[in-house]
Amino acid sequence: MIEKPRLNVNWLVLGATLLLPACEALPVDPENTSQKIVRDRQFTVGLVAGTTQQSMVEQLLGEVAKRTHARPRVVSGATEILLQEVSKGKLDLVIGEFTKNSPWQTDVAFGPPLRSSGLKSDPLELKAAMRNGENRWIMLVERASRAVSAEARSQ
Repeated sequence: MIEKPRLNVNWLVLGATLLLPACEALPVDPENTSQKIVRDRQFTVGLVAGTTQQSMVEQLLGEVAKRTHARPRVVSGATEILLQEVSKGKLDLVIGEFTKNSPWQTDVAFGPPLRSSGLKSDPLELKAAMRNGENRWIMLVERASRAVSAEARSQ
């Protein structure tokens, strides 16, 4: 009769204990967005010109500021230019009204919508865009979005 190998619980606990400190580093920002914001105590926000729902924008910026202990520096501009800047890392965040199926979906990471228009075909959604790959920063902004918006919490 072949004996099945038995799992030694002590080895399993030891292995898990040794791997646990590595989890603190996840998720990571390859371009160090979160670390830069903490160091500088400031994050740069591009606000798309003509964005409505200013109170919702202010709530989101306040929530991100509270979570990072940093203050926002807001610049305004055209959608395309601001999204190019965030994708290059020159801005930390862009807030504006974007179509649900934005062609920028592959170039930037969009957070959950804070508010949507009533249009059925291609609704405009007020949301934040961040640089792709900056996962710690993206998660922080997504959590802040959900904290200030019932619509974002439902996503």
